[in-house]
Amino acid sequence: MQMNILEYLEASAARFPDKIAFGDDKTTLTFAQLNEKARRAGSYLSARIGTNVPVAVFMEKTPECLAAFFAAVSAGCFYVPLDTKMPAERIKLIFDTLHPAFVFYDAKNAANAAAVAGQAQTALFSDAASADIDEAALARIRRDHVDTDLLYVLFTSGSTGVPKGVTISHRSIIDWADWLHETLDIDENAVLGNQAPFVFDNSTLDIYSTLKNGATTWIIPKKCFSFHKTMMQFLAEHEINTIFFVPSALIAIANSGILETTVPATLQRVYFCGEVMPNRQLNMWRRALPEAKFCNMYGPTEITDVCAYYIVDREFDDDEPLPIGFPCKNTRILILNDENRPVGTDETGELCVLGTCLSHGYYNNPAQTEKAFVQNPLNTVFTERMYRTGDLARWNDRGEIMFLGRKDFQIKHQGCYRIELGEIETALLAVPSVSNGCCLFDEPKDEIVCVYIGGEDPQALARQLAVKLPTYMMPNRYVQLERLPMTINDKIDRVTLKKTYIG
Repeated sequence: MQMNILEYLEASAARFPDKIAFGDDKTTLTFAQLNEKARRAGSYLSARIGTNVPVAVFMEKTPECLAAFFAAVSAGCFYVPLDTKMPAERIKLIFDTLHPAFVFYDAKNAANAAAVAGQAQTALFSDAASADIDEAALARIRRDHVDTDLLYVLFTSGSTGVPKGVTISHRSIIDWADWLHETLDIDENAVLGNQAPFVFDNSTLDIYSTLKNGATTWIIPKKCFSFHKTMMQFLAEHEINTIFFVPSALIAIANSGILETTVPATLQRVYFCGEVMPNRQLNMWRRALPEAKFCNMYGPTEITDVCAYYIVDREFDDDEPLPIGFPCKNTRILILNDENRPVGTDETGELCVLGTCLSHGYYNNPAQTEKAFVQNPLNTVFTERMYRTGDLARWNDRGEIMFLGRKDFQIKHQGCYRIELGEIETALLAVPSVSNGCCLFDEPKDEIVCVYIGGEDPQALARQLAVKLPTYMMPNRYVQLERLPMTINDKIDRVTLKKTYIG
């Protein structure tokens, strides 16, 4: 019976002790090295703090950072990744909620870690990873463990301005890793190229597929996402066959034109999640890699990264929306209308999720937890938690789920028209000269604002959109930029755009 993610690490260390588990452009860790560092630093922690308490990790995105995660787990604790470049004020907000028992840091961040740690104990991870292994302590911790214990907490942006800590258990990640193996063909032969920051839940596909299967993950240097020839060289050099990127990264590579001249020959699987993937750029990838497997995935952090998926199995026109497909195994998805009743085909409702993928809620935040994690309104006979995603969706006539955007992206325009901004964005991203973009709504002025990068001037772009959209859905204002602001997760930073162009 699988109960602890460390069982994955231990099994892979026994099968493939000298195989590289995680590497970047400077260092590598084999499974045996990773397991030993986790056990040594876990023993160090166990002598200083109790179990089931948070361990913050304030380290660069390296293989050593991952060893720190598993050290926290070895000590019976849960890890909390921190972005070393985030403002001190945001770290303070996180720590006010988290109250970490311990902070691991690396040499590069020693001074900053001391400044933000507050009352928490701290240690340079390399020192902790040199400690003696306390076999008795680690065995005792493992005996007391249950699979619903927390594995990690990831802090997301809160609508109130205060970050929310999403709690995820071992059991949820075990289900996730098993599903990835069964459904997406990730096994010991997988060589993954990691794009997602470790503070972003998309990184869990790379991390835990590697641990479970004895695969290998290479952390792709940030510069590769700006210099696409360098990206192709990195993929080829490391024989990467599996990537899981946010769509913005795939869009940028496709728009650069490099796929027309340089095909990453080893690439067999191209998976994506986090934003809407436009079919125009997806079709560029599919033409470049006709034998590869493409999968569109959907899910918020609160449901362990992904709850729905669509393996691309047919052709799509450039201006068609891509389905998010079907619920993952052991996951139930409901699409409910405003009366909390299931919608029919092609009716719009809120996408709601049930299953072991669900977070335990927001850390130290019962008020926000109660708003998002609610009783299934279709079940009146026993307690059954359901997560309200705040996303709008519908079932199409194939029985696939179509993502329509955030509830707060649905606008009422000109006093009567209910519009999904995502539908306008699908048309925008199908325009050949538009590299990327999004739409915002200026409610006080009742204006749809189109922000984009690409060669078309606003008048020419409006003429092209007029062929695709009814008059009432046409943007009222166009903002042409040289580049879009992006979040740390490489998604379009809509908050910054709203502040800049709407106020």
